[in-house]
Amino acid sequence: MIKWLGQLSEEEKTKAIHRAFAQVASTQDGTIVFATIFEHLYLFRPCPTPEAKALNEYGKFLLHFFGPEVQSDILSAIMMSAKTPDAEMEDEKNGD
Repeated sequence: MIKWLGQLSEEEKTKAIHRAFAQVASTQDGTIVFATIFEHLYLFRPCPTPEAKALNEYGKFLLHFFGPEVQSDILSAIMMSAKTPDAEMEDEKNGD
């Protein structure tokens, strides 16, 4: 752990971590990085195997570092990206 971070109270440490994650996620590069990480942790797609489910659980664990406000935005994005198989097939037919 970063030395100065370890010297903070638990509340101050939590706020600092949430602030840092939110700040990074608010940039275009941060969005790309976190979206890629969460995609590989199966937050945007079904979990076909026990290993995928374990990765998904770890992805959910990582969400808590963002703090409640950013978590809500991320979860909204996940819900928006979730499609039914029928909707995906329709998109493919339409060239989307």
